[in-house]
Amino acid sequence: MIKEVVLASGSPRRRELLAQAGVRFQVFQVKADESLSDEEGSDAAQAAETLAERKAGAAVQTILAQPHLGMTTVIGADTMVVLDGKIYGKPRSAETAQATLRALSGKTHQVITGVSVWRLLYDGPDNLQMGRKNFHVTSNVTFRELTDEEIAAYVRTGESRDKAGAYGIQGEGAKLVAGYEGDYDNIVGLPVTQLLELFPDLLDD
Repeated sequence: MIKEVVLASGSPRRRELLAQAGVRFQVFQVKADESLSDEEGSDAAQAAETLAERKAGAAVQTILAQPHLGMTTVIGADTMVVLDGKIYGKPRSAETAQATLRALSGKTHQVITGVSVWRLLYDGPDNLQMGRKNFHVTSNVTFRELTDEEIAAYVRTGESRDKAGAYGIQGEGAKLVAGYEGDYDNIVGLPVTQLLELFPDLLDD
């Protein structure tokens, strides 16, 4: 049976993590609504799963328009930084990035990645089976006490722009971190270990 894996994400970090794990996949860059209502944003873990599901679902709609025999697995993911119940997304400006890093300075926050995995199975031209599973993984990250100068210098690197919480632990942002607990890959953007435990057949036979 033909098996294909699709990553519904434009994130280079997620692509690297999945490739390093040995998964063969293609990338669908999708546009999905990333806004959250007050109710949806009240639970960060559920919110991360909701956005991951929207991203995967957008890719599924494209795939369903061109059905073919075999199994297609679609993976969507969304990462959130949470401190005291408040979600810190991707900063819209340098000023927002600095304010976010100032809030995280000297504190322990949570990094939650929601994952949505869809399975599409075509047994014949008129027979489609579809299933979905969502999950999330949480890690804790503790920042050093940061000076305004350190924060400004980091933001000037440009690394904050497309990162939840305005930093990337795998880059220059590692210098901001005093320590972490939990899955490192989850902090980067995709909990590959948990993903492969749930879906071991993503790896080639």
